[in-house]
Amino acid sequence: MGKSSKPIIDHIPLFLDYCRQVGLSNKTHENYKHYLNKFIFWLKKENKDTLLPHQLTSEDAQAYKVYLSQYKDQKGRPLKKLTQNYYLIALRALLGYFETKGVLSPPPAKVKLLWDFKREKTTNFLNPVQIKALLLAPNLKTQKGLRDRAILETIIATGFKVRQITNLNKDQLFLIPGEALSPIKEYLQTRKDKNNALFINYNAKKESIGGRLIARSIERIVNYYGRKINLPFFITPEILRWARAQALANEIIKIQKPQKHKVSKIKNYVLINDFPTIPSKVPSTWNAVENIIDNEILWLKNNIPVLPESYKENPPFLKYDEVILRKIAILIVSGRITAVEFVAEKNKDLWDNHTEKSDLKKVSWHGQEWHKKMMDVIHEYFRLRNYKIIQEPVLNYGRADLGVFSKSNNPLYIEVGTVSLFKLWYNLATMKNVVFLIIPTENQIIQLNA
Repeated sequence: MGKSSKPIIDHIPLFLDYCRQVGLSNKTHENYKHYLNKFIFWLKKENKDTLLPHQLTSEDAQAYKVYLSQYKDQKGRPLKKLTQNYYLIALRALLGYFETKGVLSPPPAKVKLLWDFKREKTTNFLNPVQIKALLLAPNLKTQKGLRDRAILETIIATGFKVRQITNLNKDQLFLIPGEALSPIKEYLQTRKDKNNALFINYNAKKESIGGRLIARSIERIVNYYGRKINLPFFITPEILRWARAQALANEIIKIQKPQKHKVSKIKNYVLINDFPTIPSKVPSTWNAVENIIDNEILWLKNNIPVLPESYKENPPFLKYDEVILRKIAILIVSGRITAVEFVAEKNKDLWDNHTEKSDLKKVSWHGQEWHKKMMDVIHEYFRLRNYKIIQEPVLNYGRADLGVFSKSNNPLYIEVGTVSLFKLWYNLATMKNVVFLIIPTENQIIQLNA
């Protein structure tokens, strides 16, 4: 990392531009801008407007926290601790940006969040017993009850937001994990209508069919069953969508982070399957899990080259990369898949110097010049090691650029250059005992083990 001669204030517009470049939503961009404006005001107030990133100290962070705790608006109202945390989270995001760009500064962890202990004690999460009781609450003798159980199962199994649940159609069941499919199919067997919506409204008295269920209706359904089983707190779809993950965290399921390995050369593919991941301590609150997921999303954004928008064939429901990145990140955080980054040492080659050869076989059927070159390089690398190589092997969804196979190792599927995030997520979620390699550059490999 290097020291920047540019003041922190001058970096903030660059950080906000970066947020757009990596695909953060307009709302997130607006929030960061709003919260960092307060930090800019504080820097100027303290005559620190020329402060450089590496000059920011823990004492500065503490002084800013004190300022936030003492701040009052025009009506004399102080900032709630939760709101103070939003300002601090924005500052942490800025420091994370410095890390990503190799600018020397304090790590984000140096900015400690405030914890409202009263609020923390009343943070409500469902335990496994409550989850089971909730799923047993609907009356399965009625269409409405079957629909409601299917809704609850879908929210818990997928972690989808309410808007995403309402947008689901009957022909999109491939998006739903297996454990939720049975109650959904049971519910659909009662449907004789031609409405394409997966979840529809029913007349309260006659159970006549209405239109697509709206978000507010799903919120009411979730809360209704929470009250029906006498939950001691108000339940929302947001609480429900994280119910299973939080229950797993509380049961000491290991949460894993992708470990970045820097190697000079991959001498034998057998090594690829043997890199371990380092389990982190289980977070005490779901907020900590959310932070890990956000870090994984950022890591994925920084390392996986995404197919240009004009070439995407994502289902309409998953047209936003942010949604799919979150789904992949959750697979990593839950330990369902592991992620490893290989980076060549300076002036080294991950592919035994094949990238310098110009007389390789022309094996690629598609792609631009660099893509065809790397297809040749990778093909030659594994051919010399007596692996069976197939061009464009069929996956559960779509095809990979290359397939590499042997009797002693898991199948290896390779994507060179940009990749469809939807295809990547779907295959990671549905295929087991396979390895995916994403090749963003000649000197970097992203390995995902499913």
